[in-house]
Amino acid sequence: MTTETLKTESGFDPIIKSGICLACFNAPWSAPCRTQISILDRLDRRYGNRIKLVNVNIDHLEQLRTRFGVHNIPTMILFNRGTECQRLVGVYPEADLCTAINEELEKA
Repeated sequence: MTTETLKTESGFDPIIKSGICLACFNAPWSAPCRTQISILDRLDRRYGNRIKLVNVNIDHLEQLRTRFGVHNIPTMILFNRGTECQRLVGVYPEADLCTAINEELEKA
Protein backbone atom coordinates (compact mmCIF):
# COMPACT_ATOMS: atom_id res chain seq x y z
CA MET A 1 0.00 0.00 0.00
CA THR A 2 1.08 3.57 -0.38
CA THR A 3 0.86 6.16 2.33
CA GLU A 4 -2.59 7.69 2.07
CA THR A 5 -3.03 11.44 2.19
CA LEU A 6 -6.34 12.10 3.86
CA LYS A 7 -8.59 14.42 1.86
CA THR A 8 -11.61 14.67 4.19
CA GLU A 9 -12.11 14.35 7.91
CA SER A 10 -14.92 11.83 7.44
CA GLY A 11 -12.47 9.33 6.00
CA PHE A 12 -10.30 9.19 9.12
CA ASP A 13 -12.31 6.99 11.49
CA PRO A 14 -12.81 4.11 9.05
CA ILE A 15 -9.06 4.03 8.39
CA ILE A 16 -7.98 3.98 12.03
CA LYS A 17 -10.62 1.39 12.97
CA SER A 18 -9.54 -1.07 10.27
CA GLY A 19 -6.47 -2.36 12.13
CA ILE A 20 -3.09 -0.88 12.92
CA CYS A 21 -2.69 2.65 11.58
CA LEU A 22 0.03 5.25 11.96
CA ALA A 23 -1.37 8.73 11.40
CA CYS A 24 1.13 11.52 10.81
CA PHE A 25 -0.21 15.00 11.53
CA ASN A 26 1.94 17.35 9.49
CA ALA A 27 2.15 20.37 7.22
CA PRO A 28 3.88 20.47 3.83
CA TRP A 29 5.69 23.73 4.63
CA SER A 30 7.46 22.20 7.66
CA ALA A 31 10.99 20.86 7.08
CA PRO A 32 10.76 18.39 10.02
CA CYS A 33 7.47 17.10 8.59
CA ARG A 34 9.02 16.55 5.18
CA THR A 35 11.83 14.61 6.85
CA GLN A 36 9.30 12.46 8.74
CA ILE A 37 7.28 11.79 5.58
CA SER A 38 10.38 10.39 3.85
CA ILE A 39 10.84 8.03 6.82
CA LEU A 40 7.18 6.99 6.58
CA ASP A 41 7.70 6.19 2.89
CA ARG A 42 10.37 3.68 3.93
CA LEU A 43 7.99 2.20 6.50
CA ASP A 44 5.38 1.83 3.79
CA ARG A 45 7.78 -0.30 1.76
CA ARG A 46 8.76 -2.32 4.84
CA TYR A 47 5.28 -3.13 6.18
CA GLY A 48 3.18 -3.14 3.01
CA ASN A 49 -0.42 -4.12 3.76
CA ARG A 50 0.17 -5.07 7.41
CA ILE A 51 -0.46 -1.50 8.57
CA LYS A 52 -2.09 1.67 7.25
CA LEU A 53 -0.12 4.90 7.01
CA VAL A 54 -2.01 8.15 6.66
CA ASN A 55 -0.90 11.76 6.29
CA VAL A 56 -3.10 14.37 7.94
CA ASN A 57 -2.40 17.91 6.71
CA ILE A 58 -3.24 20.05 9.74
CA ASP A 59 -3.79 23.13 7.58
CA HIS A 60 -6.63 21.43 5.69
CA LEU A 61 -8.04 19.15 8.40
CA GLU A 62 -8.17 21.45 11.40
CA GLN A 63 -10.98 19.57 13.15
CA LEU A 64 -8.83 16.44 13.36
CA ARG A 65 -5.94 18.45 14.72
CA THR A 66 -8.22 19.85 17.41
CA ARG A 67 -9.93 16.53 18.14
CA PHE A 68 -6.60 14.83 18.82
CA GLY A 69 -4.98 17.80 20.57
CA VAL A 70 -2.11 18.15 18.11
CA HIS A 71 -0.08 21.24 19.02
CA ASN A 72 3.33 20.39 17.53
CA ILE A 73 4.26 18.84 14.21
CA PRO A 74 5.06 16.30 13.17
CA THR A 75 2.90 14.31 15.58
CA MET A 76 2.35 10.64 14.88
CA ILE A 77 -0.39 8.70 16.55
CA LEU A 78 -0.38 4.91 16.39
CA PHE A 79 -3.85 3.37 16.49
CA ASN A 80 -4.89 -0.24 16.93
CA ARG A 81 -8.53 -0.76 15.86
CA GLY A 82 -9.37 2.86 16.58
CA THR A 83 -7.71 3.07 19.99
CA GLU A 84 -4.71 5.35 20.42
CA CYS A 85 -1.73 3.26 21.50
CA GLN A 86 1.19 5.67 21.26
CA ARG A 87 1.81 9.32 20.47
CA LEU A 88 5.15 10.44 19.10
CA VAL A 89 5.93 14.14 18.77
CA GLY A 90 8.82 15.36 16.64
CA VAL A 91 10.92 13.57 14.05
CA TYR A 92 11.41 9.91 14.95
CA PRO A 93 13.93 7.61 13.32
CA GLU A 94 12.75 4.58 11.39
CA ALA A 95 14.02 2.15 14.04
CA ASP A 96 11.97 3.75 16.82
CA LEU A 97 8.83 3.73 14.67
CA CYS A 98 9.41 0.08 13.77
CA THR A 99 9.67 -0.80 17.46
CA ALA A 100 6.34 0.88 18.20
CA ILE A 101 4.63 -0.72 15.19
CA ASN A 102 6.05 -4.17 15.93
CA GLU A 103 4.72 -4.01 19.49
CA GLU A 104 1.21 -3.47 18.14
CA LEU A 105 1.58 -6.13 15.44
CA GLU A 106 2.49 -8.65 18.15
CA LYS A 107 -0.74 -7.82 20.02
CA ALA A 108 -2.91 -8.18 16.91
